[in-house]
Amino acid sequence: MVKRKLKWKPLIFLLLFILFVLFLNNFNKKSNNNIVVDEPIIEINIVDKLYDKLNNNGISKEFLQWVNEKYPESLEKMDNLLNENEYSINLWHLATNYSFIVLNDLYNGLYTENSNVKIIDSSDTSTLSFVGDISLADNWYIMPEYDKRNKGVLGILSEETLKVMKESDLMVANSEFTVSNRGKAMNGKQYTFRAKPERLNIYHEMGVDLLTLANNHVYDFGKDAFLDMLDTFDEYKLPHIGAGHNLDEAMAPYYFVINGYKFAFLNATRAEKYILTPGATVDSEGVFRCYDPTNMINQISKVKENSDYVIAIIHYGKEGYHELEKEQVESSKKYIDAGADAVIGHHAHVLQGFEFYKGKIIAYNLGDFIFNGNTEDSAIFQIKLEKNGIMNYYVIPALQKNKFTTILDGSEKQRIINDLNNWSVNAKIDQEGKITIIDN
Repeated sequence: MVKRKLKWKPLIFLLLFILFVLFLNNFNKKSNNNIVVDEPIIEINIVDKLYDKLNNNGISKEFLQWVNEKYPESLEKMDNLLNENEYSINLWHLATNYSFIVLNDLYNGLYTENSNVKIIDSSDTSTLSFVGDISLADNWYIMPEYDKRNKGVLGILSEETLKVMKESDLMVANSEFTVSNRGKAMNGKQYTFRAKPERLNIYHEMGVDLLTLANNHVYDFGKDAFLDMLDTFDEYKLPHIGAGHNLDEAMAPYYFVINGYKFAFLNATRAEKYILTPGATVDSEGVFRCYDPTNMINQISKVKENSDYVIAIIHYGKEGYHELEKEQVESSKKYIDAGADAVIGHHAHVLQGFEFYKGKIIAYNLGDFIFNGNTEDSAIFQIKLEKNGIMNYYVIPALQKNKFTTILDGSEKQRIINDLNNWSVNAKIDQEGKITIIDN
């Protein structure tokens, strides 16, 4: 019996060993089957990724590469926005703080030192301010008083008024006189205004960024004075629109990039009952006329193609009347139909009301701002542009009295707001001066 036990022990041991080896081999196979092997990650370049998403919108890969280098992480933001939203041109501003039009201009090197584009860095809300007629003519009311009071611009504007003007991101005014030491007063004109060249420094004192020249007094002293005026505005580095050595120059827009959006400003006139101020032609100097609105309509449409916003500033309206002329209303709406985002007027020397058309505002007349010796209600009209591109509108009531303009408050402010509400078509102004559309 003992010998038989000894005989089977090696066999049992060998069998156990074989079973163990088979088990171990099977275990390794199962383990190998469960091992997760990281496959190499193919990182898709963000430029290629966006190109695949945007190539149907005419966006080139070279443009995307430029944006990626110029504005780091912007394409990642764009990609995230596209994951959450349908493609919209506004997504570029959300990703880079610049509109697609501005980015495309920068990519193509259009904003040079000599271009008629000015970039204004501003906060989340930008303020564009507009005033009506200004006269700095030496042979009229304001300048003799300016000199006599010897306070600089504070001799004709209150501190609060000047503060509003200088704190605006953009300040636009109508310059209603010629600038020269030469020339003779035009025959047949009852009033003719001319200033010495150095008077233009006052616009810098006021913080004015853009002057409109399409009006009925810039040619008061003839061709030589008119050409001197154009040269002097350039010499004093004061951007201007609405007049030029020829029609192309008079029609030309001036551009500002504000809050990352591109604004185009155009200016034309239809102010004279008896037309004396020459209209610019292909080869002669003058102002941009819009008695026939066709040229202005075509220019707005053209400029809108490469602008986020177009502001049309028109010298029109019947002098001394708060009521609107039929031509004012009809032409203003045609300008909006053509692509204008706002129409702003002056010339009547008095305030007129507001109207909304297709969601766009028409400010028919801002009246005199600092022009003569009369006591006249005035106003500063403001567009406040939000980061998302939405515009809000405000009016700041003011008064020209004793050759001095001041911002109003209290009952006098409310008086002008009440009047503007009465003169407006489908707009209402609240106590803070905010202008909104009346829902029908």
